[in-house]
Amino acid sequence: MNDWREKSGAIPTSRTATRAQIFATFNRLMLESQNSRPKVAEIVAEAGVARSTFYDHFDGVEALFDESLSMLLGQVAQCLVGRRSRGDMVWLMEHIHENRERGREMLTGPGAERTEALLARLLMRELEGHEEARLHAILIAGTVMAALGAWVSGKLSAPPQMLAERLVSAAQAILGTCPASPQ
Repeated sequence: MNDWREKSGAIPTSRTATRAQIFATFNRLMLESQNSRPKVAEIVAEAGVARSTFYDHFDGVEALFDESLSMLLGQVAQCLVGRRSRGDMVWLMEHIHENRERGREMLTGPGAERTEALLARLLMRELEGHEEARLHAILIAGTVMAALGAWVSGKLSAPPQMLAERLVSAAQAILGTCPASPQ
């Protein structure tokens, strides 16, 4: 997928470039590191910024993690309500599958509740103005998290394309009379 700057034509300022550098470093370390979450010291050393600079941009590693997860789950939410293509949903499921060992922490066990609440908030944002948006967001988030948790833990076996199709279909069924129209 293309970088948002390519699409928007935005030229990053020094502040946004620094924030983007911290964010990119965190994401890379999350995918490469053996630790569940990189420490601030590791992030600032790899990003080449001061610790105080890190805290100028983020409240801590958890805030950075939530922002990173919001980017992924925001795209999932858009796919589920029909604002992005099913092909995008397949790509997202492939990404989750490739990183399933990392994903287990946020999709199963104690981290799943926090992730589900975040997905529900992102879905509510996508469904703003729809009747029963909160109820639909909660139902869709619960359904998606149950399936993804089972999938990354090996309790459910399905290729990414099939899971993507089923999740989108389930979300559309929950939405019933108020599906979002693609933009």
